[in-house]
Amino acid sequence: MVNKVINRYNFRLLETEDLIQEARIVCYRTALAYDVSNNVSFGRFFQQSLLNCFCSLLRRETAKKRRGDIYAESYNQLLETQGESAHETDLLVSSTLAVILAKETILSMAEDMNEFEYSIFNLLVFEQYTPERISSDLHLPIIKVNRSIAQSRNKLSSRFDEP
Repeated sequence: MVNKVINRYNFRLLETEDLIQEARIVCYRTALAYDVSNNVSFGRFFQQSLLNCFCSLLRRETAKKRRGDIYAESYNQLLETQGESAHETDLLVSSTLAVILAKETILSMAEDMNEFEYSIFNLLVFEQYTPERISSDLHLPIIKVNRSIAQSRNKLSSRFDEP
């Protein structure tokens, strides 16, 4: 039954072993929550709980704010795949490269923004000002600052979404 439910969904980030482990956890929780007085069999109750769990996993996997997890790799997984050859310096170089590329993308945002948006974006990102502080320092209404921040975020996310 578990394999049938796993094959029903197309998971990209989770492997079959992970899903089977999730099914074990769901089975345990289902056994604790099962009420014999209901007119539902344990198998049907477990199947519905498993479907709900896998729907939640799929929703979490496809969430826009978790797109970066697609490219993320855990340290333990690197040790498994590369063994002892995965040294901390190799991991540091790859993460440093990612930071440099992200900074280049952020700095190139000046091309897509007008001067006002970029000045607010610069204060927010590089100077780490709060929107309230930007509003008070530049003598602007907070709503105008928040709109500019939202526009900057949209432009930045569209820049990162480009292939």
